[in-house]
Amino acid sequence: MTIPEISSVTQMERLQDWRERILRILLIVIFAIGTPLYVVNIFNFIEFNNWVFLTLTTVSYLFLFFVTILRDRTPFSVRTVSVLTIAYVFVILSFQNTGLSGDSHVWLLFFIVFSTIMLGLRTGIIATGITVATYVTAGFLILNGILSLQVQEADSYSLQLSSWITSGFTVLFVGIILSISIGLLIQGLEKNLIKLQESFVTETEFAKKLEQEHSTLEMRTIDLERRVTQIRTAAEISRSLGTILNPQDLLQNVADLIKDRFNLYYVGVFLVDENQRYAVLSAGTGEAGQRMMDEDHRLIIGGSSMVGWTTAHGQPRIALDAGKEAIRFSNPHLPDTRSELALPLAIGNQIRGALSVQSLEQEAFDEDDITVLQGIADSLAIALENARLFQQIEESLKEIQFLNRQYLGETWANIMFEEKQDLSYTLDSELLDEQETSEITVPLILRGDQVIGNITMETTRKELSPDEREFIDAISTQAALALESARLLDEANKRVEREQALQQLTTKFATTLDFDKLLQTVVSELGQLPMVYEASIHITPPRELEENQNGNPQVDISD
Repeated sequence: MTIPEISSVTQMERLQDWRERILRILLIVIFAIGTPLYVVNIFNFIEFNNWVFLTLTTVSYLFLFFVTILRDRTPFSVRTVSVLTIAYVFVILSFQNTGLSGDSHVWLLFFIVFSTIMLGLRTGIIATGITVATYVTAGFLILNGILSLQVQEADSYSLQLSSWITSGFTVLFVGIILSISIGLLIQGLEKNLIKLQESFVTETEFAKKLEQEHSTLEMRTIDLERRVTQIRTAAEISRSLGTILNPQDLLQNVADLIKDRFNLYYVGVFLVDENQRYAVLSAGTGEAGQRMMDEDHRLIIGGSSMVGWTTAHGQPRIALDAGKEAIRFSNPHLPDTRSELALPLAIGNQIRGALSVQSLEQEAFDEDDITVLQGIADSLAIALENARLFQQIEESLKEIQFLNRQYLGETWANIMFEEKQDLSYTLDSELLDEQETSEITVPLILRGDQVIGNITMETTRKELSPDEREFIDAISTQAALALESARLLDEANKRVEREQALQQLTTKFATTLDFDKLLQTVVSELGQLPMVYEASIHITPPRELEENQNGNPQVDISD
């Protein structure tokens, strides 16, 4: 059924409701006014022995009484026809009683108007035709003496043909005008009401569409706000990934941020152990996460859990209804989980762990959530790798620093050993001999923590000012750097000298092919080296050398 048809049916029902109200009120009014009139006229009917009028009036009154009382059980059409029938009976009785002098004209007009209002224009026109037929029939019977009038005073007017023609045309004209006018008015009202109803239906549908669009817009706005929150969370997590270098702090901070920003029930981060057998919980939110970490909670890689499946296959796994998921670990610490999402922490083809997020709502995750959270998981995996590399670099740097300190210590110790005495210089002042002094020691520090000596000062002041202390520290730092520079320069010069000596030896070795002379040259040059007091060289045959190597090896060159 189309909208105009629905509107027409609805409007006809509303018009019928108005007609029902009019009929109810009219019945009540007729009954209320008719009761005293019936009581008054009943005595007149008895006095004039008008038993026909008395019988018809009594029957009509009783019928009207029952129709009024039982109006909720009596159909509308029956009640309407009943009222019209009673009105028509009163028309006939009025003609028989007073002819044209009575109130038959009023009853005829009521018959026409009431038919038009209650049953429509077509019924009104039919009622007008019945009125004309009734008028003609009554005139014919009265003019021909077939029907005698009860009131003799009305004979003079009712027995004239001209009176019947004049009053008949008047009733016909008025009846037609009233029926057509009221009928057209009702039809116009019906059309206008239908148009109003159509307009109302259209506006209602338009309002519904607007409401739907508004609801859709609100949902899109809420979804957009959710996406913006997710993007902001991802950006915030990315910033934190670049500032936190401690892996444990990094994992816990990311888990807390995801839980708070995404309004989740629980977030946990699992890392694969060294044996590649278990995914160990390394960070978890809330009291449940802390309890599970205290219990060393871990899941078998490839086992019957979403984290185990994800770490084994390197792909996300989602459970929109946790109760129906076949591959899932039912955690007693998290009994209210309704949906769960497991995401791999991967760098290339290497699976480092998994990110587990859980919600209190069913179907809480969609493709966009998976995309955003997977991006966070990828960033977290990279950050963990960076933190691991940073720790390796830090450990390597500490080892290098330790070796450098050891090298510096051994180098300066060798210098002291070569010099056979302490490298020091003291400046005495005769002005301090008779004054009380205090000793201030400032270390000579290289590269932040390597002490190669110290500066000792005697002063009449117990403490130095901050500026003086800073100045002396700067002097000690520059002195340490200058000493180290001198050591490096001396070491470089010695290296140059050794290379030059080696080059000269190579040149001398190349100038002769005589074995004795070559051996003498080698021993002579070796004897000129510092700390060498005696040098000798022995040529051993290959077999004897092999025997010595298989047995107890001996040193052939001694000093």
